[in-house]
Amino acid sequence: MLHWAHATGFHGRLYKPLLDELSVECNIIAWDMRGHGASADAADASTFRGWETYYQDLTALLAKLDEPVWLGGHSIGATSSIMAAARQPDKVLGLILLEPVIMDSWQSRMLWLSKLLRRSHRLSLAAGAARRRNVFDSYVSALENYRGRGGFKTWPESWLEAYVQHAFIQDGDRLRLACSPLWESSTFAQTEHNPWPGIRQLKCPVVAIAAERASTFSSLAQRRLGKILPSAEVRVLAGTTHFLPMEQTELVRDAMLKIMLPKCSQN
Repeated sequence: MLHWAHATGFHGRLYKPLLDELSVECNIIAWDMRGHGASADAADASTFRGWETYYQDLTALLAKLDEPVWLGGHSIGATSSIMAAARQPDKVLGLILLEPVIMDSWQSRMLWLSKLLRRSHRLSLAAGAARRRNVFDSYVSALENYRGRGGFKTWPESWLEAYVQHAFIQDGDRLRLACSPLWESSTFAQTEHNPWPGIRQLKCPVVAIAAERASTFSSLAQRRLGKILPSAEVRVLAGTTHFLPMEQTELVRDAMLKIMLPKCSQN
């Protein structure tokens, strides 16, 4: 079984173009994090403790499972998978991390300082998310708004349609984003700056795939991970950005099948 965790602002069913073929070989749980997708109603700013909230949610889910699973994820989903695996090692067969948010020492210090000074909400991702358009008249207008723009510019149409199909909640005669701009912005503002204690506790196989450009998993962080976990496999996909699952779906799927298939066949 594979548990899949999505990136900030998205939802589990976005990854259907990647996960469909994998589902022939393994059972898949595609998570909607608190405040996202079908879990939008669970968003509660008064109890939000940054990414620790997501770590606790995923750890609690693992504790309820009867058998160990693979944990896979993209961006915050990958980092949350790391932290849950560190806390529930007996429930995890291995980790497949796509563009995990793992910073080098300098990046970590800068982010920690911005949080300390209560300025992290001004970071570009957090500020941009806060300004995100929240309401659309129809799915067609949403597709037209996203197509070819911003982070969506490298997405194939099948991925864009998968995102729009489940990204909204009906609000009267209009559509409203399930993951509100405020919740998404708060999540970005509380980006994890120090996952290393969790990484050091990992005992399972780890495969991490990083983007070539503007990666959230810097080359310095990649080298540090390799020193801490010598058996970990770290790959960089040429020509990709943070949205590498969308840009190189087949390569990512093949890499996942290569490590998972022997184990899935045994379960």
